[in-house]
Amino acid sequence: MGRPKTIYEEITRGAAKPSPLPYVLSIGLPAGFLAIFRLICHDSALVNRFVWQVTTPIKHGISRLCALLPFNVAEICWTVGVLGSLALVGSSLFVVLRSLVYRLQGRQTHPLGLFVKRGLVILAVALWIYAGYTAMWGVNYYADTFSQRSGLEGRRTTAAELAALLDDFAGRCNDLSGEVPRGEDGVYRGDIPALFAKAGGQYVNLYEQFPCLNLDETPPRPMFYSPIMSAIGFTGFYFPFTGESLVNVHAPYCLVPATILHELAHQRNVALEDEANFLAVAVGLSSDDPEFRYSAALMGYIHLSNALYRADRTAWKEIDGKLNDAVRADLRDNNAFWAKYESPASDAAEAVYTSFARSYEQEDIMRSYGACVDLLAAYYLPQEGD
Repeated sequence: MGRPKTIYEEITRGAAKPSPLPYVLSIGLPAGFLAIFRLICHDSALVNRFVWQVTTPIKHGISRLCALLPFNVAEICWTVGVLGSLALVGSSLFVVLRSLVYRLQGRQTHPLGLFVKRGLVILAVALWIYAGYTAMWGVNYYADTFSQRSGLEGRRTTAAELAALLDDFAGRCNDLSGEVPRGEDGVYRGDIPALFAKAGGQYVNLYEQFPCLNLDETPPRPMFYSPIMSAIGFTGFYFPFTGESLVNVHAPYCLVPATILHELAHQRNVALEDEANFLAVAVGLSSDDPEFRYSAALMGYIHLSNALYRADRTAWKEIDGKLNDAVRADLRDNNAFWAKYESPASDAAEAVYTSFARSYEQEDIMRSYGACVDLLAAYYLPQEGD
């Protein structure tokens, strides 16, 4: 005869069986949101309302709170996220391996069940992060672009027109290169704190022409993790969860002012990189500050130069030869710096970011800067009848 079981054993056995409801909710809720998003993402009217009436006020409110703190909340989030992910994955592997060892010792364990549970926890965390990013930023890829909001449409150019525009920017770079501070090596070097202190309000000069840019902004900040950003090939980052614009100040100084303006464009829901680059150039060249003007001219020159090099190498060589020694020093310094960081790590980071962008139907976002040239042509080349 078997021993009788007490009511306490029945209660304990029943309590030991975890309910599947937490797993269903933790995975089902973000997955459901993502599924709904895929169904409605091409309804531009609905997406625009969500962007401007829901996520934008939230981001601006959070960013104003974060601006009151003496540190970058985004980088705290990154630190917690990375350490938390490592801890979660590491503890999951430990639990499963320990269970396997116990199993080999003849103890009653279920390593497969533990593996599945831990896997579901990791999946839930990943889904919540991706769903949150989609709600706070991914939707912007389906909302109206800067071109649609402003009415400025990119203009296709002939090689001759592109050469004329590049020649104009080469002259701008030469003229402005003497207005910025330089080191003993002739390279443009400025004061980082002073630069960030005057970064606010740079967009004001374009508000009348492009009213859609007249939005709240919070001051951009230098990244504490700037050397890591250099290693993976990033010059700046907009963190939609906190609304903060962070800039890599480990990178060559010559493009840091323009990068600041680029990241401030993202605060205005300009999601496309090529449009943010155009605004960095246009806003910088309209600035009253020589540092922003020169950096913007240099960024514009680089994009136009890359385009003309592919279209007409002879014309490119002739115009490139007109650059003065100061501009050449900055370009050499910039090229040499990034050459040091060409590595499997930077390639992997670019591949991950590109794959992430493609999930929002953005093809090759890291390299799709052609529209920047088209917008520069539309804005700076004289139109027929002018």
